[in-house]
Amino acid sequence: MKKRFNSFMDDSSLEKLNEELVWKSNRKQKHKQRLLEAIDQLERSESAKPEKYIFPMKQNRPLRNVIYCGIALIILSGAFVSSAFVSPAMAQVAAKIPYLGQLFKQEPVSDVLYKELEKKGYKIDSLGQTYDGGKKQIEISVTGSEKYFKSVKGDIHKIVKNRLEARQYDSYKVKITRYDPSQYEYEPDPRQEKYDKIDQEIDNELKKHNYHVLSATIGGFDQDVKVELKVPDTENHIEEMKQIINDVLAKNKEEKTPIKVYKINLKKREQEGRWGNIINDVGEDLVGKEKYHVETVGYSVHPEPQVFIYTSLSHSEKNKQFANELEETINKFLQTQDMKANIKGDSYKIIIYDNGEKKLN
Repeated sequence: MKKRFNSFMDDSSLEKLNEELVWKSNRKQKHKQRLLEAIDQLERSESAKPEKYIFPMKQNRPLRNVIYCGIALIILSGAFVSSAFVSPAMAQVAAKIPYLGQLFKQEPVSDVLYKELEKKGYKIDSLGQTYDGGKKQIEISVTGSEKYFKSVKGDIHKIVKNRLEARQYDSYKVKITRYDPSQYEYEPDPRQEKYDKIDQEIDNELKKHNYHVLSATIGGFDQDVKVELKVPDTENHIEEMKQIINDVLAKNKEEKTPIKVYKINLKKREQEGRWGNIINDVGEDLVGKEKYHVETVGYSVHPEPQVFIYTSLSHSEKNKQFANELEETINKFLQTQDMKANIKGDSYKIIIYDNGEKKLN
């Protein structure tokens, strides 16, 4: 998302990330913990930095900036220069690009690939659409011995390339690696068992008073341990809830733990979730096909929805014309019946950027 951090903070992006990542059950918790640690570090060090929406994917291992505020390796990038596409004739073609009218009928390519490889019995640890050193990649991690990896690598590569070619997704390279557990050793926080117990006690106490609480959890890293209390922005019993939490903390000898309150605008939270899904649909082909040269897609719902398209185009009159045509094409897609059902009457803007993040349209 190209989101600026502000007073609206909730865990909807994390919830969405958890839903969209393919977590292997035997290592789910440690992957999630590392991911949360990366998020926490970004929130502390880059809280004022704008964020691009990271295209959702199936990815277990944190390699770069992904969803939430850009953490782990899920950004997509590409290139996009076409003189023919800016002609009047091509402008008409652009307005009728099939993917824009049919995309809602397709599953994301990462979903399709993961399911196909799993169905064929390959030992897939993770699969993600990644961006590394200016290259878009479908990156696949395979578990098993070195011998097994060498025996299946070629077949997996062929399956993936065939699926990409079927969709005319020519912007991706395919990278297949072997998962080595020794590279991802994880030491659980010894305090976690105690924190889980405190979380349960806080939850029980707050429920007794029927307060509208979205979440209340204790945790953190190193010395930055705190209780995060998330409530609707209409809630008027904040001090009473804080007192209940403080009583539980004192009982568990954690009375010095600070309480951070996040007031959540539920309307914006719901709106953000909808636009996250919308952006997934918009970006699937734009990022996958080299001719569009779209690097990343993003959005913000503050104060109202905006769609951000980041390209590798230079800032020229020809590319401005192209950007205007691309905006019209995307807008036509957003006005299809299926997309309008998701938009729910929201007003929105589409902003297209050049390779220096200057507005093109």
